[in-house]
Amino acid sequence: MTGSAEVGDISVAERAELARLRQIISTGPAGFVAIDADGIVRTWNDSATRLLGWETGEIVGRPLTELLIPAELRAVHTAGMARYLASGEPKLIGKPVSLPALHRDGHRVELEFTIWPSWVGGDRRFYAFMRDMSEQRAADERVARHTRVLLSTIEAQRAVTAAAHDRDEALRVAADRALTAFPSATGAVVETATGEIAGAGTLTGALPGSLGRAALTGRSAVRCDDTGTDDRIDREACRRTGVRSMCVAPLYGGDTLVGAIRVVSGEPGAFDEVDVHHLELLAASLASSLMHVDDYARNTTLLAERTAALEALEVSDARFRLTFENSPLGLALSSVDERTFGRYLQVNPALTALTGYSAEELLRMSFHDLQHPEDVALTENALRQMITTGPDSVRAERRYLHKDGHTIAVSIRVAVVRGGDGAPSYAVVQVEDVTAQRAADARLHRQATLLELIPAAVIVRRLDGTVLWWNSGARSLYGWTSQAAHGRRVHRLLGTVFENGSAAQQQAALTEDGHWNGQVQHLTAAGRMVTVLSRQVVHRDGDGDVEVLEINTDVTAARAAEQALALNEQRFRAQFTHSAVGQLIRALDGSLIAVNQAFARMLGRRVEDMVGRVIDTELLDRDELAYAHNEIAGLFAGDAASYTHETRLRHADGHWVDVEATVSLVRNAQDRPRHLIVVVTDISQRRIAERARDHAAAALAERNTALEVANQLKLDIIGMLGHEISNPLSAILGYSDLLADDLEAGSPTATAVTVISRQAQRLDEIVREVLSMVSIDAGNLSAVRGEVSLHAGIAQALESTGATGVPVTGPDVTLRFNPGHLQQVLVNLLANAARYAGGATAVRIEPATGGRVLLHVEDHGPGVPRELRPRLFDRLTRAERDAGAVRGTGLGLGLYIVRSLARANHGEVRHEPYPSGGSIFTLEAEAVASA
Repeated sequence: MTGSAEVGDISVAERAELARLRQIISTGPAGFVAIDADGIVRTWNDSATRLLGWETGEIVGRPLTELLIPAELRAVHTAGMARYLASGEPKLIGKPVSLPALHRDGHRVELEFTIWPSWVGGDRRFYAFMRDMSEQRAADERVARHTRVLLSTIEAQRAVTAAAHDRDEALRVAADRALTAFPSATGAVVETATGEIAGAGTLTGALPGSLGRAALTGRSAVRCDDTGTDDRIDREACRRTGVRSMCVAPLYGGDTLVGAIRVVSGEPGAFDEVDVHHLELLAASLASSLMHVDDYARNTTLLAERTAALEALEVSDARFRLTFENSPLGLALSSVDERTFGRYLQVNPALTALTGYSAEELLRMSFHDLQHPEDVALTENALRQMITTGPDSVRAERRYLHKDGHTIAVSIRVAVVRGGDGAPSYAVVQVEDVTAQRAADARLHRQATLLELIPAAVIVRRLDGTVLWWNSGARSLYGWTSQAAHGRRVHRLLGTVFENGSAAQQQAALTEDGHWNGQVQHLTAAGRMVTVLSRQVVHRDGDGDVEVLEINTDVTAARAAEQALALNEQRFRAQFTHSAVGQLIRALDGSLIAVNQAFARMLGRRVEDMVGRVIDTELLDRDELAYAHNEIAGLFAGDAASYTHETRLRHADGHWVDVEATVSLVRNAQDRPRHLIVVVTDISQRRIAERARDHAAAALAERNTALEVANQLKLDIIGMLGHEISNPLSAILGYSDLLADDLEAGSPTATAVTVISRQAQRLDEIVREVLSMVSIDAGNLSAVRGEVSLHAGIAQALESTGATGVPVTGPDVTLRFNPGHLQQVLVNLLANAARYAGGATAVRIEPATGGRVLLHVEDHGPGVPRELRPRLFDRLTRAERDAGAVRGTGLGLGLYIVRSLARANHGEVRHEPYPSGGSIFTLEAEAVASA
């Protein structure tokens, strides 16, 4: 094109046009290259330079194959050129094709080439426009990533809803799906507000820290790029579990907190903003599923119907478009851009069939044009709120205007899809025609008006048990309103128990016979079980819909009366016959109607021999007849329902049996006396035992007196031994200290003297604790309280026990306490921590209300065993685990003395476990009021 032969025979106008064409090619936005039949570059414009780095002067006249084509493609390129030059058969000619090209600096650039040949006068040339595909590929990747996000969210919601019948399984599936949805995640966990936890991958439990609280407070996902530097998390817990980065999102169902979902990775910076948005979408989906776990069947069906058009996204974008187009529900993508707000970007055939408009017409419309004018403002406000503050999805009912003018009732669900930066990209609108359902509801309402007048409980439901309606009689019987019962399974709501048969048999009868009658038990809203006589019949309308009309009559009272009567009769017979206590039924004339085996055995007789006898003349002591006659008259008159007295009955061998008899009057339905029931207990042994008891009581009193004298003698001896041991013990301690000063440190003699001193100090401690115990047991412990500085007392005790390194926190307080007692209490608590817990870790002073102060001595040892805590401060108490490891009285007397000294000074000592292991011993004492 640059040679003079090409332009020698053209006019001036043609030359000008050719010059303009060259200028357009040279300065155009697309890269342009021309080569001859030998592959030599003949033309190269500025845009080609920007794409591949080669200046025009560097590349023109050089082979294209060596400079631009990757080595592995050069043979294919040369063969294709040769084939075309020989046969003229095009393969890539005239078609956009994406191929890699070499940049001047050596890296590869993905370009789209459009190639076409030309020949003038036998001079063959090949021309190509080049376009950079990197931005297009990035855009395609963003779309693909958003598609995967939407697909994984839908798949997770489907899987969790499918497992909704089992809450633990639903939580586990949610954790598994969260792990699968994030390729960079190594673990995931779902935590509910009620404390349930389900984990997947490397994470099986909760991670403490404030990151989760931040997510719950802000109601949005929170990301941690590096757990080693983020103060919002527990670094130690993350280090143990191998977590280096994480992302947490709250699970909110409306305003109800369901829990939180967390994904983690063993690599820092594993998650980006797209992952945050993905997790928020997943969290919103999972929260909705978990909120409706009890209604899993309906939710599963609804989810399957409304996500059918999106399931094909798992394969490819082409499958997504196919599913979108063939969905039975109306689907549309709507613009959220302010300039085209609400405009439909894509619609499927189901939406065109529902509205009567063609796809081309709908793509020129927005929801402003399609919805009823009274609904437009509601939809616009809701969509704008979703875009700005959330939630990302809403569900509502609206009215659409059909193209022919009639109104359609629809149920719509709108979800906002956001990009990697969190900005809204578009809205997905799902539309379902509910006009027929509305009409059916209206027809049902008309029928319900008639059924409302029936006093019995009337329920209209589907064959699967889903409640469609019930009347005021059902509300009165069961306590549930129509709104509460609607849409729920009747057997689940009422906890149906079949007295005969089962739910499967009832279903079979309804299906085969069209009716079923029987008694069942139902649970009311107040928790009361009622028995109902249920009559059920199947109704099929002209549209093929099947409904069950169920009329339930409450027979609880009648049923309970029958059961109570039978049960009472059965219980009375069993109790009367098998009772270990003698019982008899006496006629008003004194004859025996019935006696049990225990009564006959008591008197040495047989049951059959006693029936018909007259108890007053044959068995009862004659001296008791007048008393019995008088008491029975009182029963007849209604003065009392029964009376009890002690008497004697004649045994078959002639001796008298001491008994206690309780006589009750039984009346008939007309409240007239019918017969007497007498319960008789043999008290012969009790009478003997009472006499033995009186003798034993006298002997016991004598022994108690002797024991009190012996106990006092014991206390006197222990006290005397304590004082007698103290004198030689003081000498041993003093002389051992003098010997230790004169001996060379480390010598055998010095070591022996050190052992003697240490053992003598232990013996001195035991003596002091025994003497304190004797004083406490003798009731001689008293406290002369003074004013003492708590800081000074603590410092002295720490120095005495060698624990000067223990930190002391809290203000100094003046206590009203005996100084010696305070020292003994503090030293015992510190020594106790040293023996059993490796030493105290902190001493805290905490002012309390009512002029009191609390002193806490804390340790991080193994803690007090749970079984020992109730008797921790009892005398001679020690845990079995410490019996052989710790010598001395320890918990045996020390804490018993501590509590006694504290109470003598109007104080108290308590123990509580340290939250992370160990113990806290708290001394509560009276503080001196400040001036």
